[in-house]
Amino acid sequence: MSLHRRIVPDLGPLTTEIVSEIDRDKRILLHMLDLHREKVSPMDLTTMLYVSTPSTEDDFPQDPTELSNAFLRRLWLHNPQARSTCCKVAVGDYGLDMDENSQCAINPLDLVAVIYMTTNSFLQHEITYRMLQCNFAVPLYLPPVYPEKKGTMLLYPFRGVLGQWNSPSEGTIMKNMANSRMPFLSAVRLGRCSVSKSRVLNRVLGGPHKLNECFINCGMDGGQLPRVLSDGLVEMCWNLPLGDHHDNVFPCPVLVANLRGDGATCKKQMSLLCYSSAVLIVFCGSFGAKERELLASWRDNTSHMIIIDCSTSVEDGQENHEKIKQRLLKDLEMSDGTMLNGCEGNEEEIAESLKDVLNRFIPYLHITNLVGTAGMASDLDFNVDEDEICRMAFREVEEVLSGIEDEVSSYLENQLPLQGVVWKQLCQLEKEEGRHQPHTTQSLIGEKENLIKQLLDYKLTTAMGAFIAALCSLDTTKRAFFLSWMRVKLEVMQLDKLSHLRGTNKEQIQEPCIGLEHFLREMGLVYERYFRGPNSDLYDMFRLPYVGAELLLYGVPLELYDGDASVFPMNWVYSVLYEVHKQLPKFSRMRVLTILGFHNSKNAEILSALFGTNFPKWGRRHIKGAYMLLLSLPDNLRMEMDCEFLMLIATEGLNRNAGGSLVHDIELATFVSGLSDITLVDLPAEGQDETRSNLHIAVNVLLCTRNLERKTAFLVSSEGAGMDGKIMSCVIDVLTTGQLPNESQRETEGVSHNLSSSWYSNSLTSQNGQIYSDAVLRLKKNLLTMFHEKATNDQPTCLGALMEYMCNLWEKVKNGGFAIKFGDTDTADAIIGLCTQLVQGEKQLNDQLDLWVQGLDNHITELKESASQNGQGMDSDDILTILRSEANAQISAERDQIKASLWDYLRQQDIDITLVENYKVSLLKKVDLIQEQMTSEVAQKLESATIRHEMTIKMHALLTSLEAALEVKLRSLLKTCKNNDSVIDDKELESEFVSVWENIPSNLKDPPLETQKIFERMVEQLKKNLSIRGLKNENVRLRNANHLNGFKVKTSHFALSSKMKKTLKYNKKVAQKFTNNLIEDCDKRVSEKLRHKECYSDSYMRELLATVDKGLEVLKCESFMMSPKFEADIKGYICSKAVESFQEVQALLIRERETKEKFLNETKDRHMLNFIYQFRKRDQCQKAAQSFTNLCLKPTAEDFIYSSLERQIFNDMLQNKNAWLYSSPKKFHYGLLKEMLLKDSFENFHEYLQSHERFSQKSIENFIKAYLSGSVMIEDRREQRMHQIFNWVKSCIKQASESSSGAKINVRLLLEKFCISLGSLGKITMPTQMLEKPLFDISTHRENFLKNLEESVSELSSSIAQEFVENEDVIEVPDDLPNKLQGMLYDRVKGCDKRCPFCRAPCDREEKDHQVHEAVVHRPKGLVCYTNANSTTLSHNTCSADIAGETQFQNRHTGGQSLPFKEYQSIYPDWNIYPEDPRNNGSAVYWRYVFMRYNSRFAQEYECAPAVFPQAWGKITQEEALQSLREAFHITE
Repeated sequence: MSLHRRIVPDLGPLTTEIVSEIDRDKRILLHMLDLHREKVSPMDLTTMLYVSTPSTEDDFPQDPTELSNAFLRRLWLHNPQARSTCCKVAVGDYGLDMDENSQCAINPLDLVAVIYMTTNSFLQHEITYRMLQCNFAVPLYLPPVYPEKKGTMLLYPFRGVLGQWNSPSEGTIMKNMANSRMPFLSAVRLGRCSVSKSRVLNRVLGGPHKLNECFINCGMDGGQLPRVLSDGLVEMCWNLPLGDHHDNVFPCPVLVANLRGDGATCKKQMSLLCYSSAVLIVFCGSFGAKERELLASWRDNTSHMIIIDCSTSVEDGQENHEKIKQRLLKDLEMSDGTMLNGCEGNEEEIAESLKDVLNRFIPYLHITNLVGTAGMASDLDFNVDEDEICRMAFREVEEVLSGIEDEVSSYLENQLPLQGVVWKQLCQLEKEEGRHQPHTTQSLIGEKENLIKQLLDYKLTTAMGAFIAALCSLDTTKRAFFLSWMRVKLEVMQLDKLSHLRGTNKEQIQEPCIGLEHFLREMGLVYERYFRGPNSDLYDMFRLPYVGAELLLYGVPLELYDGDASVFPMNWVYSVLYEVHKQLPKFSRMRVLTILGFHNSKNAEILSALFGTNFPKWGRRHIKGAYMLLLSLPDNLRMEMDCEFLMLIATEGLNRNAGGSLVHDIELATFVSGLSDITLVDLPAEGQDETRSNLHIAVNVLLCTRNLERKTAFLVSSEGAGMDGKIMSCVIDVLTTGQLPNESQRETEGVSHNLSSSWYSNSLTSQNGQIYSDAVLRLKKNLLTMFHEKATNDQPTCLGALMEYMCNLWEKVKNGGFAIKFGDTDTADAIIGLCTQLVQGEKQLNDQLDLWVQGLDNHITELKESASQNGQGMDSDDILTILRSEANAQISAERDQIKASLWDYLRQQDIDITLVENYKVSLLKKVDLIQEQMTSEVAQKLESATIRHEMTIKMHALLTSLEAALEVKLRSLLKTCKNNDSVIDDKELESEFVSVWENIPSNLKDPPLETQKIFERMVEQLKKNLSIRGLKNENVRLRNANHLNGFKVKTSHFALSSKMKKTLKYNKKVAQKFTNNLIEDCDKRVSEKLRHKECYSDSYMRELLATVDKGLEVLKCESFMMSPKFEADIKGYICSKAVESFQEVQALLIRERETKEKFLNETKDRHMLNFIYQFRKRDQCQKAAQSFTNLCLKPTAEDFIYSSLERQIFNDMLQNKNAWLYSSPKKFHYGLLKEMLLKDSFENFHEYLQSHERFSQKSIENFIKAYLSGSVMIEDRREQRMHQIFNWVKSCIKQASESSSGAKINVRLLLEKFCISLGSLGKITMPTQMLEKPLFDISTHRENFLKNLEESVSELSSSIAQEFVENEDVIEVPDDLPNKLQGMLYDRVKGCDKRCPFCRAPCDREEKDHQVHEAVVHRPKGLVCYTNANSTTLSHNTCSADIAGETQFQNRHTGGQSLPFKEYQSIYPDWNIYPEDPRNNGSAVYWRYVFMRYNSRFAQEYECAPAVFPQAWGKITQEEALQSLREAFHITE
């Protein structure tokens, strides 16, 4: 397999097998991806060289045929968009039934599947490695393209994939993932589900704090498109616990597989997943008979099952559905909690539930690995990708590595002895011999001969014999598997040992590391041994260079420099390159790129991302040396770089031993840099000590190579965020000042990203991956630009010449033939220190200027205000001039300070000035260069700042205008919504917003002219002017102002009569002076127009040409005459200068318009959303305020007004002249009795005697009606109370507004405080239950809500006041007011409710809680229907008289027995009845009078015989009755 000029394979005929066997969609998809023809062989690792090398941009695929290359290119760059299938050509053009609105050509899963189907195992391994780094799921099982074929289980791509995780018991563990045993979780879908299975898995794997896009799903671009080739695909990923256990999803590593498609149609895949999985997770769309049968069969073959109910609809009802689920749970013998509900479609809740169930299962699950799964797949008649050739290669590897497990040190000593002490000592002696000639000592020669003799005693070991035999195999595929297995086997073995030794000090780890490179190095040393002295055992070693050449062309790096022995194996490398030379086309030319990689730098990853190469990752084996690859360039780069091949040289392990000698490192770096056209210095992210040593090596290389024949250009990349990259770039500038400006004067390309595998750190995030991808592309573009510049200055070299130069350079390095010794770092130290001062000074200046520029907006405003106060105008040009002057003063002062700091540093560090004497000029030039760069940069920043300031003012004015217009519209809509009680939807709000937006006062509707149109219109005006003046035939030509060197009057500008030699010189002088004045005048007029920065107008041009015409009229007064050509030329010159000026202003106006348009476009959606949000928020506030006012404040206010009105009316009644009768129960009783007596109505007496309470209430009611009918104060009282409560409300609103103005508040809390405050002012109780409604549970600005509340309160106050005005003539009182007053008055006078047990007279005692009752006036018992004993005659006796006599009583209380009246208290102990005095009638007179007067009426009413009265009763008068009443109640009238 060759890496030289790529031969494009014949595409061959259309595959008829595909056409006939696969369906239409698959055929169309293969056609889209340019895979519809037979392929000669699958893509391999060399494919990446042709995919990655040509591209310097992340080009958007034009059509689907470019998707596969775009995927590989982006994946090698760790671009998070690698799986994107977006392209420019519509998919509909191919006839595939896809979403026309999608920019994606196909489903990303189909792209991944096709890539794996068309690549070999070695490229699949690299793809898998990078996909896992990017946290992408990778295929585990590939479904067949052809229906009758078998699918393929992938295992080999996972060989060598390493994982690292944290274990609570074992600490950090690192293992090979293919062999690591862990729980196997599988997720499948059964039927049509309402949720996305892959999205749920992503949520589970992402944990609580990470966005995970491991599995492609319908929510991603293209994920919703139908799958064509990937239906039946099984994807997998690992989830490894890292870092804080709180962020880990599972407590141990797990393997998660995801079946694409319906499990019901993927029987073979389901059989494998059931047998292999510890847990089978089924997303079930329905529970029909077929589904239940499948679930039962799967349950029989798997250990645990979790079912997620994702039913889209329930046909038999929810209750029956639940019964089916419970029965299924029992039939499948599943434990509780393993049937999850996902019908509601909340994927986040499903993921949480699933994660909880899995975490309960995981400690008890059986574990397996991919190797075991592959064995099971083979048993189930699956194809496994590791075929017989692969297994043969593995057996050869085991033969080579036999015995290495026991002890690596012993294995190296016995099987790879040439890399031991003998070879290293021999190399060191040869260097000393070369550096001490001609003073080489005899002992040195003898020691060398002894070492050579020991070397010649070497016998080919068993391991190396087997290794070389395997490499010499004619089967290149088996050889590729052999090399891959060697790398995997050794790496796994080393990491297994390191994982057990993790935590041990590095000094305690005695076991050396070994990798494939040690075997390849040993093979080269075997050839070196053979070259020094052939013997019978090594007779066939002559073929090794050919094998090495084949490996190099295949893509296996050739060790160019043995870093451990610090030697260039010249014979071996020369012989291999000679074999390569023979295989390359004649006259092949090449250039060399070297990347200096220090310890822990990521050279292999960078070169892989840049060119698709496959340099092994040495970092874990601590190998040291330089390796090379040969890259054939694509056609576009061949022309640009003027060569056909690019030789890549990568060094590893420089400065590996921190604090040790750097001599060997500098030798190695000097040698490889001396070979190269461009050297990329890749500085790792290390600590200060390592950084200093790295810089020492790089600077020494610069010092050593600057005078070599091949001039190498240096470029710096830095993986860290420190200053080492800038310091190194500064050193390059200083040491190559003589070559400036050239390719070495470049900005340092910072590749400041963690390039380690996702197994060693957190997975690359999308953001970091994109930044890394962009940085690598910029670095690549910079490198190719440098090669292009090299191509213009230097000739490329051929391989033969490079080999010769390589040998000569090695002699120079070996002999130490450089002006600076390799061990001398004093000069490098001094230069690094000085450049550090320069970089720090530059950074300080840059920071200072940035800080100053950031405050320019305020400074410009101050300058304008100062000029305005002085009565002066100041435009942008004036401001810019002032700012430039200030900036230049700062830069100049800082430049002087930087220069002074350089010499201060030399004195402080006591550095010998002679060390840097040769670079003194360069250092000063670098300072001046910094000044120039800063001046140029700050000039641009100042111009941008002034423009930005002007634009800010304009944008602020525009924004103010916009916000004012939107505020007016917002208030109008709120008012409409409030008045009409209507609801405005979002579409209507958007329409209202657009109506305001389109009327923004801006100049967008009249865009400025394009610069080209200005030119054309100026030419048109000039032609018109010349035509009017009769010069139509004169040529009109406007030139670029940069090409104008002033207008010179020529001889041809004079008329024929004015060309006399004797006056021509004088005439020219006069004409030139006139022309200069005319041009100056025109320039002033143009400048005056430009000051206003207005759009170009043809009138400007006409005015300018009119000025020229006037000037030409003046010129006619001279003694000579000018030709028409003069007029045309002078006008052309003036217009050329003007057009340039107008175009600059026009360009500025266009930029301003674009800025304004961009600003408006960027803010339109935001303003629209804010407009809708503000409306909704303020409308909600308005509604909340209105609801609170209507539902809470209004009833409270009315209640306050009218309830207080009741109280005032009641108080007024008590002030009436007869109101004293209502002051106490006794007086009220007296009043009732008196009123009845005076009215002298039997009905009144009868009603009173029958029901004292009813009669009292009726009397009170009549009194209230009489009072109300004559009242005139109700209206005044009502208005007074209304003003009082609304003043209180306003006071509470004001109090609320004065606390923490501007702060956001919760409306409910604010109103609750408002109610409490109002209640405290007027002892008012407000109904606050309504505040619990959602309407009031909002947060808004205090001022906004209180303003709405104030408006609503004002409206309520006006409304109530208006009601009073409208009812001015009618005093309306509440319908229940009399009742309320009656109740209040009755409660005041009702007294005790107890009645005399004999005469029913009411108790007149007024004391509260009295225990004994008394009546002031007892009445004859006949009045209440009592008769004499054994008679129907009404009794005229009173209670008081009976008690004084000997009579008896009998009733239900006595139990049918007769008791003397005197003993009444034995039955009625709570009554006190005073006996009647026979000598004084007393209070009895009143009722005797009444009984005597209406005796017959009472008898008639009671249907009894009239009472028989004593004769004296007939003499009682009404006045006597009234007087007795007064005396009884002690009333004086």
